[in-house]
Amino acid sequence: MKHLDRPLLIAITGGIASGKSVVSTWFEDQNFSVFYADKIGHELFEEQYYINKIKSIFGKEIVLDNSIDRVKLGKIIFNSADKRKRLNELLHPEIRKRIQQIIDTSSQEFLIFEIPLLFENSLQNAFDLTINISAQNEVRIKRIIERDKMSEEAAKKRISSQMSELDREKLANISVINEANINELYLQLKKLLPHIKQLKKKDIKKI
Repeated sequence: MKHLDRPLLIAITGGIASGKSVVSTWFEDQNFSVFYADKIGHELFEEQYYINKIKSIFGKEIVLDNSIDRVKLGKIIFNSADKRKRLNELLHPEIRKRIQQIIDTSSQEFLIFEIPLLFENSLQNAFDLTINISAQNEVRIKRIIERDKMSEEAAKKRISSQMSELDREKLANISVINEANINELYLQLKKLLPHIKQLKKKDIKKI
């Protein structure tokens, strides 16, 4: 379906500790409007309807002072594919709805969305351009250990619960390798800007 009056839509994705949020922040610094699927999801954690639903799935111990314990929740979903699936089935329809509302009400020329589970949810055809941020597992494991203060085993488990780097690279329009220093990453992004500004809108589906 053509939506000629809509913004040009770009999705940024990547596995855990790939550096996608660093990339998203860089685009914000270039005056692009960037929205984060995870932040929209976290907003749902503050709404009573979703607090009650999450409590019914994970038990009352997941709620402290009427707030979701996100650290505890994260540990559970990365150790249980079934619980992770149930949480995604609860949250993702509403997240998609709110993303579409942002698109439908925007007057911006470009909109960028950071969506970690872009390909897992088959949303790539809702964007004019998909950018995958990629790094080898060894690099990402080291980052997770340093950033999240968790064991190597736990870091590997988180990575193994996600889509492989190879599969993401096959599905993305562009892959940006983030394994060196941040200046090298920024150089790759600067080279992307002319391409982005010349992009044409595609026939895309709604979120």
